[in-house]
Amino acid sequence: MANAAKAAAPKQTRSGANSNHQVGYGRLPAGSQFKKGTSGNPRGRPKHSKNMKTIIREALTSPVTVREGERTRRVPKIEGIVLRQVEAALKGDEKAAITALKMAAQVGLLEETVGAEILELSPQENLMVNEALAQLQGEHSNSEMPK
Repeated sequence: MANAAKAAAPKQTRSGANSNHQVGYGRLPAGSQFKKGTSGNPRGRPKHSKNMKTIIREALTSPVTVREGERTRRVPKIEGIVLRQVEAALKGDEKAAITALKMAAQVGLLEETVGAEILELSPQENLMVNEALAQLQGEHSNSEMPK
């Protein structure tokens, strides 16, 4: 009972503080409170500071020189990454081929429509794709096993 009475009664003010300001739960001492008209973050966020999304966007959109056959051209880095991935896939890199197909699927290129006609694989084409994927997955599982 003594603890309940002690918690309910607010503490007395410090000497030298405003005599009608009581200190207790939810009532901070007047000296540690923010002054009226003053922000709790006076300097704020520095101007021109960048968040992670901005930093990544700038890094991936900055230009890089890419060589295609005899000619060179400047493209954004993200486009260069995609070009190199597709190039590696065309040279026979299976991981690059799978990654390139996943990228195409993520942006909806494999479900693209031409006019009003939807491009779909025939049953024979579906069978060929599934066999190729099964073969690739079998090769990956065999190469990952210790020899």
